[in-house]
Amino acid sequence: MLEPWNFVLWDTWLDKRFNYADIKIRYSTFKIAIGLFLQRQGGNIVETGTVRQENDWGAGYSTVIFAETLKEFDAGHLWTVDISPENMDTSRRITQNVSEKITYVINDSINYISNIDREIDLLYLDSFDFVDIEPERTLCQEHQLNELKAAFPKLKQSSIILLDDNMPNGGKTKLSKEFLIKEGWSCILDLYQSVWFFDPLRFVESVIF
Repeated sequence: MLEPWNFVLWDTWLDKRFNYADIKIRYSTFKIAIGLFLQRQGGNIVETGTVRQENDWGAGYSTVIFAETLKEFDAGHLWTVDISPENMDTSRRITQNVSEKITYVINDSINYISNIDREIDLLYLDSFDFVDIEPERTLCQEHQLNELKAAFPKLKQSSIILLDDNMPNGGKTKLSKEFLIKEGWSCILDLYQSVWFFDPLRFVESVIF
């Protein structure tokens, strides 16, 4: 087991294991979100959308990254949620070496999150594939926002939120980011993913992204 403070240094375990060319658009935000999660003593990770293809690093491979990190640091547990039984079967096969760190949930993500009875320390929202045409664009944004609202009562001031498919035209995250700003949360890094934490001292009436 590694000490959490080692995680934030350059060229440590995470860099050697996951800093591949295929995930560079997400690597910095993964590292920041997980680094903060570890420094805050780890805990419960909930992700929506599970890994669904072998070596699919271009899609982020988040289930593998989270579960292997939790095992390496003995830092908590991952709940991965997907509505597709086929996707979940694939996820189980790919992550079988770290399955003790994962609960595999086949369910609608909003329904599942609404009914969980535990606090969430790291929330990763990546379900509902983003399509940049209407009405699909708006449906993606509304779905992510509804996931976020369902999770909100389970979050605490030390929780970290990671949003995927964040794009200049709004991507999947537009409505979620507007909601978080109104609720007093702050963005740490805004790249292809967007990383957020709660900042009780911050008050913003409007921000243009």
